[in-house]
Amino acid sequence: MNKTLHIFLFVFSMMSMILILHNVRRNKMNIHYSMIWIIIGILLIVISIFPGLVSFLSRILGISTPSNTIFLITIFFLYALSFYSYLRISKLSDQIQSLNYEIALLKKKQEKQDTE
Repeated sequence: MNKTLHIFLFVFSMMSMILILHNVRRNKMNIHYSMIWIIIGILLIVISIFPGLVSFLSRILGISTPSNTIFLITIFFLYALSFYSYLRISKLSDQIQSLNYEIALLKKKQEKQDTE
């Protein structure tokens, strides 16, 4: 790997990890949801320090080029992240619906008390 690219990947990995941890620390991101981003940041740092790991993983998986391995791993992470987000959105949607029912019942009770 080119030395300039190696340094760029390491600097980018460290900057992304710092950004993730900064957002967690400032409570802009919930620690529970940021765990996947922290794991991705750590993986980026490890890959930038040991770029031979991607070539080794490519040989194990039988993939012809390391760049295709990185694309495969990225697609897997994005798929898992979108599936997890979909599950969270579905759960939050159900919670919003039940809260709307509860608010409607409370409003009806309040109106009933106001008329009495």
